[in-house]
Amino acid sequence: MSFSPLGAFTPTKDLWNRLQRNFNRLEEEKFWPQNIFQREKAFERWPGDIEGRTLLGWVLLSQATGHAPRYLEETLRLWPSELNERGYYGRIYDDGISEQQLSSHGWVLQALAELHRWDPESPAREFALPIINNLFLPTKGAYKKYPIEPSSRESGGSYSGSHLKQVGEWILSTDVGCFTIGMTGLIDATEAFGLRDELSPLIEEMIGRFLEMDLDLIQAQTHATLTACRGVIRWAKLTGRSELMEEIERRYRLYIDLAWTETHANFNWFGRPQWTEPCAVVDSLMVAMELWLHTKDDVLLEQAQLIWFNALGHGQRSNGGFGCDNCPGSDGELDLFYKTDESHWCCTMRGAEGLARMSQFQAIVDGDTLYLPFLLPGDYEWDGLKLSIESEYPHEAKMTLRVVNNESSVKRLKLFIPHWWTEAKSSAGGLDDGWCTVSLHECEDVSLSGVLDSGYREILSSTRQFAEAKGHAQAFVGRVAYHGPLVLATKAGRADEEKDTDELEPIFTNYLSDTMDTERSYRRLILTD
Repeated sequence: MSFSPLGAFTPTKDLWNRLQRNFNRLEEEKFWPQNIFQREKAFERWPGDIEGRTLLGWVLLSQATGHAPRYLEETLRLWPSELNERGYYGRIYDDGISEQQLSSHGWVLQALAELHRWDPESPAREFALPIINNLFLPTKGAYKKYPIEPSSRESGGSYSGSHLKQVGEWILSTDVGCFTIGMTGLIDATEAFGLRDELSPLIEEMIGRFLEMDLDLIQAQTHATLTACRGVIRWAKLTGRSELMEEIERRYRLYIDLAWTETHANFNWFGRPQWTEPCAVVDSLMVAMELWLHTKDDVLLEQAQLIWFNALGHGQRSNGGFGCDNCPGSDGELDLFYKTDESHWCCTMRGAEGLARMSQFQAIVDGDTLYLPFLLPGDYEWDGLKLSIESEYPHEAKMTLRVVNNESSVKRLKLFIPHWWTEAKSSAGGLDDGWCTVSLHECEDVSLSGVLDSGYREILSSTRQFAEAKGHAQAFVGRVAYHGPLVLATKAGRADEEKDTDELEPIFTNYLSDTMDTERSYRRLILTD
């Protein structure tokens, strides 16, 4: 069972609009080659981070949209001249290990791995090997001493994390546990460049320390945690260690229970609901989908829809970039609003990966069966099968699928119907246990309709525990409106008790408002009597 290749599904309407806006943003002046290289700005902070994330975004968006990345060639030409004498970014530490430097090079390695898969003739391998050999391999043996006790940590950090202090040989970050982002990049590179034999001992040591972390107790950064989960999933597949998948399931459930916001985004740290981070939201979407492939638990698909249609949808800004929001209820606020107009230093580029992966998640192949878990509009064409999908979902429970051509081995389609899609009716195929199954040999067109549930739900358990503990009485008794998978809020503008809360709209469409003004972004989300 596998996701469709990038480019096999070409979306229309909302997802296509989002992809185009984001690609345009990543080709504006801020992301020109002469500007993405951080040099002294990131010398002791996040060397290689913006470079890696931008390259990753370009490579994935290009495959998802079919548009060539305008500045890729020039960036690769300049790349070697920006490295230190050991072939990686930033300072050479002789007196410690900077977990932020490992973390930022995790994005460099993930970008180079994806570039190599897309274009094996590129210099990706040439760029990756010195990073692996001179930055990562010398840290072997150090992870057993990576501090995971709460006493070694202090609550702190802003939207872009910073070095906190040095404990032993580790120069720790306020982004608690972020060395694991480097681990995930190393795992990705290991698979892409065929280095499993050389790097297995180091990777096993890194994974072992991650699995020893009490994420809640140490208040680990959720972005680092979820990125690490992606890496361990890849390693489990590569090595056949299925027990690792069970470990990731437990950590993902812990995240949902303790660090999910009312909009299905993230607390930036476990136990610290100060803002969301689209980087982590992208990771949560990817982990949910990977776990569904492993477990076939359809609750995970519903969670993935909630993440996409609310958290990631609201995280995108009108200029195509992505930014941080608040954590309504948990932080005492009843409103949802922007905490940053745009987090151009990280989230805008990771948003690119989220959008590109969403195009992949539209179609999943399992032998002679093609699964469609989101029912978004677009065209699917791969391996002799061509489908055209018109859909009003998630605003209405209505979609039509036309089989344009089928010379493939696919014999049936399975269309996912979440629990909020009720009174489902299909023109072809059976409806059973949350799926509509269609035989491709018996029909050419399929229509699916129904009714989307609407109403109010109580606040989530992750919000409730903080609202109660911090004395946020209004949030504790509040409720949130929904329509199907869509979370609803009042229309744009700072809300107050006098506002007519019957006039609600999906937070999903906020990026169409063409505002980047944080003050104008306020919308009443948690409703009280």
